[in-house]
Amino acid sequence: MNRILLLLLLLAPSPLAQAQHTPGMAIGKPLAARSTTLTLTGLGGTARTLSPDEFKALPHTAVQVHNAHNGKDESYSGVLVRDLLALVPPPAGSKNVSTNMQVVVAGATDNFHVAITLCDTNADCRSGQAVVADTQDGAPIAADGAFKLILTEDKKPARWARNLQSLTVKAVSAD
Repeated sequence: MNRILLLLLLLAPSPLAQAQHTPGMAIGKPLAARSTTLTLTGLGGTARTLSPDEFKALPHTAVQVHNAHNGKDESYSGVLVRDLLALVPPPAGSKNVSTNMQVVVAGATDNFHVAITLCDTNADCRSGQAVVADTQDGAPIAADGAFKLILTEDKKPARWARNLQSLTVKAVSAD
């Protein structure tokens, strides 16, 4: 009988696991830490970390999107990814790598990563916009951390990243 009780106690979800459950997330999966800063790293390793106040001072763009996950139209305001990347240019005299061989890796606090091409950030290349948002529907993005990556032309927000904490430019090899 004691073995059965012990087994039941071991298999029962802990109060901590229950407290960490939110709708739409796997049961027992820990909540991600909210992003509080955004670190930009350029191809040459040049890095800059922005606080929410520093980010707010940058020129913003407003976008309207349809979020297929919740079926709602949403408005965001934020900074274009290409403008953020301009804050961390490669050092002068560094090896020139074709922009066709570069990607931007967006990292979130829950270890979610998504790679987007530089074409995704360029209005000359595609009609959509890649934006790091700090407000949603006129209010600061609080539940999803300070920053959220939005790609306006994506039919589903699979490449969006909430709790965004970093954007890193990386060279890729054809090998």
